Amino acid sequence: MRNLVVASVFGFSALCATSVSAEYMDPSVEKKLVKVCAAIKSDSRVRLHMAIKRRGIKPRELAKGLVCNGHDPVTYAALNNANKTGVLMAKKLNVDYQELLAKL
Repeated sequence: MRNLVVASVFGFSALCATSVSAEYMDPSVEKKLVKVCAAIKSDSRVRLHMAIKRRGIKPRELAKGLVCNGHDPVTYAALNNANKTGVLMAKKLNVDYQELLAKL
């Protein structure tokens, strides 16, 4: 029984010792990007345009690194039935929206 307890303690400490490789992001930048994701989900082209414009982000920059709930912006829009914003983002990012929908 003692061996089981010792093995459990070592196993747990090994799990805790692993590091997470997440980069630090400034909270204000994170809030801005969350608002862009919310605008994508809203299915309002005007809201999305304003969110991108107010944040000073170019759509091409969004394609390089924006992740909304683990998905790129176009896939995120498609998964949330936000077809208007999905088509808009696909045009700006040179992605075939209909082909993406077929894969989902």
